Amino acid sequence: MLTFESIKDNKLLLYEYIRGSHCHGISTPTSDVDYGGVFMSPKEDLLDLGFHYQDQVANETNDIVWYEFKKFMTLLLKSNPTVLESLFVDDKYVLYSHSLFTELKQHKDLFLTKKCFPSFFAYARSQVEKARGLNKMISWEKDKVERKGIMDFTYTFYNQGSTKIENWLEYRGLDQKYCGLVNIPNMRDVYGVYYDWGNFFLHEGISLEDLCRAYDNIEASDTKKIVENIKSASDEKKEMYETLLKESHLHNMAKFIVNFYNLRDGIDGGVLDKLRIWYESQKPIGYSGMVGERSEALRLSSVSKGETPICYASYNKDGYIKHCKDYKNYQDWIKHRNPTRYESNLNKSYDAKNMCECFRLIHCGIEIAEGQGYIVDRSGIDAEFLLDVKNHKFEYEYLIEKLEEEKEKMNKAMETSTLKEDIDPMFVNSLYVDIVNSFFKKR
Repeated sequence: MLTFESIKDNKLLLYEYIRGSHCHGISTPTSDVDYGGVFMSPKEDLLDLGFHYQDQVANETNDIVWYEFKKFMTLLLKSNPTVLESLFVDDKYVLYSHSLFTELKQHKDLFLTKKCFPSFFAYARSQVEKARGLNKMISWEKDKVERKGIMDFTYTFYNQGSTKIENWLEYRGLDQKYCGLVNIPNMRDVYGVYYDWGNFFLHEGISLEDLCRAYDNIEASDTKKIVENIKSASDEKKEMYETLLKESHLHNMAKFIVNFYNLRDGIDGGVLDKLRIWYESQKPIGYSGMVGERSEALRLSSVSKGETPICYASYNKDGYIKHCKDYKNYQDWIKHRNPTRYESNLNKSYDAKNMCECFRLIHCGIEIAEGQGYIVDRSGIDAEFLLDVKNHKFEYEYLIEKLEEEKEKMNKAMETSTLKEDIDPMFVNSLYVDIVNSFFKKR
């Protein structure tokens, strides 16, 4: 595996430079120094089927990113703003340049075409999205959001609406690990929920006497009130209410069984007699449960014909996938965030650095369209304004309005631009091949 050190030791480095706010002329005393680079893969990695090919090397925080030469040239063909910038950075920020890369930079103006505009627009738009997205990350931080599980996205019908199935089961003193799920045909992510009463009574130690007593226990019927009392109770009384809550769940379970299995009074016997007959008929089945300890999907079970589901469940799979993605982004943000930058943005509605980058890209895009070239160093141009944006001098709404104005300027500049339509891919390919051949010839 290639590292920064092995690339230098094996003389594979083609180019290294300072990138980011320092080469843009808008750094502050707290700004990190970011580095960019380009390296050549070892010859054997370019000739084999790509098993060892490494297209970039980066440190954990991405403050240092070096691209492999083929990837670098591919991104140039796509007019990637970051890669394009490396060709135009002022010499004072260049730390090392191989003679072959210096030759490449002599052709840099050939990469400034009308194809740059969509790339710059897309990149600028992504910076606005990131700028606003900070609010979400900070909200997660304040709310102490935890990683949710599949059951948090599984619901059942309740009072012409829905409720989490965990809540529905808990109210009745039931447990998902005794449930069996079966797909409902023609209904996406909807399941029939069956219950293994035999194993439940056996392993949870619930006797017939417990059920009969609970059924007649009127004091335990107000579950919601008991839960409210637990929240406000002193430590001395909390244990008493928690015991009462268990009795309440058992009461709700007994009532559910009687109502669901139609065990009410009738000419063929009383409720408790019917409850006894039903209880004694329950045999262990062995359903799989809805989820395991580390499940990333709902579990299905085999259910015998004639069994009746106790309810139906709907799994919001898309919501769960989105939550997992958002949570991973949140964890990555915590891991890699700059503490100083985080503190400066904490009481604001946007990330100032991302918004600053958006304006810089649009201004550079306008200049490219007007034939001024790619001016990386913003000193004496718009550096003062960009620093004001970076320091949260403006409200978000004002910046959005100003961005719309700048986009209009860029659109007009694009319409009248005399730049070529696109980069010549054959020329770039020929340039790439020549540089690779020359590089290994000299070794």
